[in-house]
Amino acid sequence: MMHEWLNALHLIAGVLWTGGLLALALVSVVFRSAGSGTGTDERLRALAVSVQKWNRCITSPAMILLWLAGIWMIVSYGQFPHAWLLIKMVVVLVLSALHGLLSGNLRRLASGQPAKDFALVRKAGSVIVIGVIIIGIMAIIRPF
Repeated sequence: MMHEWLNALHLIAGVLWTGGLLALALVSVVFRSAGSGTGTDERLRALAVSVQKWNRCITSPAMILLWLAGIWMIVSYGQFPHAWLLIKMVVVLVLSALHGLLSGNLRRLASGQPAKDFALVRKAGSVIVIGVIIIGIMAIIRPF
């Protein structure tokens, strides 16, 4: 029974984290496409502050909960070291790093500083979607 609750918690945290990551990526795209001197700087900054609050209250705690529930299931139920799990963990590590980069960019944008231009941040939406697809396949199909 405990495994089912951990699995549900893990899934819910993953959905919240993924949604927050996509919101962070979208805000980065909006800022990049708006450029400077468009007259909407205050509105964009307000958007960045709102998404930053969401990130602090929902997205980051969801990521932590996702990691804790996942590690707890691995330790409790001995799923390590299956290849599907190792692949899933590498993808989650990449998405966690991307979350850090996007959060840093959002912090800069909210304070009016220019954001750093990383290739991974520019392609964040695609990286997130592809990562979630890989995670879903690894967790459900378990091909290896």
